[in-house]
Amino acid sequence: MFSQRPAQAAAFVEGDLAAQDLAEALRLAGFTLPSLQGDIPTITDKALVHLGGVSAEVVRDLAAWIRQRA
Repeated sequence: MFSQRPAQAAAFVEGDLAAQDLAEALRLAGFTLPSLQGDIPTITDKALVHLGGVSAEVVRDLAAWIRQRA
């Protein structure tokens, strides 16, 4: 069983909040990453975001959208 240290638990919450923030911004742009979520810190206690599985088509559309606005 996995037990989190307090720093890992805080990092997981931060990663989850960051994932929610990105999901909201992507929705405004018309994109959805279905598996976007906070991830459990492993080696370090830094907050992580799992971008998840998404189709290549969506990734290419997102990349084109970003390039047009960069």
